[in-house]
Amino acid sequence: MNVESYTVGSLFTNTYIISNDNNECILIDPGLGYKKVVDHVKSKYDVKAILLTHAHIDHMDGIQYFLDVPVYMHTKEYDNFFDSEASLYNMFGRVCPYNEGMLDIRKVNHGDEFNLIGLKIKVLYTPGHTNGSVCFLIENKLFSGDTLFRGTCGRCDFPNGSVSDMQKSLNYLVNNLPLETVVYPGHDAYTTILDEKENNPYIMR
Repeated sequence: MNVESYTVGSLFTNTYIISNDNNECILIDPGLGYKKVVDHVKSKYDVKAILLTHAHIDHMDGIQYFLDVPVYMHTKEYDNFFDSEASLYNMFGRVCPYNEGMLDIRKVNHGDEFNLIGLKIKVLYTPGHTNGSVCFLIENKLFSGDTLFRGTCGRCDFPNGSVSDMQKSLNYLVNNLPLETVVYPGHDAYTTILDEKENNPYIMR
């Protein structure tokens, strides 16, 4: 399992390419500004799937370059995906470019496990930033979207956000994952569950 990270767009969103030795890959949260990465991805990899931690413009706008690739998102995030307000497209003076039927969307729920490019992927439902936010656990790596950041957490004041849900999600992660789990967040630098359990002020102790 190989992990490439690119920071794209005006909101400095981390987007990830997970690949195997056969140059098959999964994209996680291809967001605003992803056009800069598209040529590299398409020339090097066979893209098999896109994993979406939540439906905000800075995590999903780049899907437009891979309309033939299946997109995995939580069941509760499906409606947000097509809503220009919930997906924050309206904050950028834009309209969501997607409509139902345009994409092959695979709805997932908490605890679902499936295999892609030889890797087992587990879905962890972590609402708070949005009501359909998830994290994806692949081997000992957690792709946490805008739920858990290094030393902090995602905002809860956007549509469908919830402070109480975020608190529950953060505590679920640090109390149910191995401490050595590496966390790859949607913004800022990577961290570990141990570091967050010991130092994150938003974790209840």
